[in-house]
Amino acid sequence: QIRHLRGLAVFENYLYTTNSDNLSILRINRYNGTDVQSLARLDNTKEIRVYQKRTQTAVRSHACEVDPSGMPGGCSHICLLSNNYKARTCRCRTGFILGSDGRSCK
Repeated sequence: QIRHLRGLAVFENYLYTTNSDNLSILRINRYNGTDVQSLARLDNTKEIRVYQKRTQTAVRSHACEVDPSGMPGGCSHICLLSNNYKARTCRCRTGFILGSDGRSCK
């Protein structure tokens, strides 16, 4: 049972939400509700938004842009963009730990 959800975003076949019980981002199949995946652990998240690269204008640059090695914002797993698009925080998928460089996951 999933309780205490905060924020909701719909993208393609999935619902994305944050679960304040275990501080995680969840991806839930919107058609059957049974395919639930925990994507990352985060602290005190209250809102979630999904951005699709192909619908974003190429002119605006931001801190989570893909770097020359193909990593978003230099993050090996997940790049979280600040409200002003100029700062970012790297996070890791569930089961991984953020390295001392603040970008790589181990």
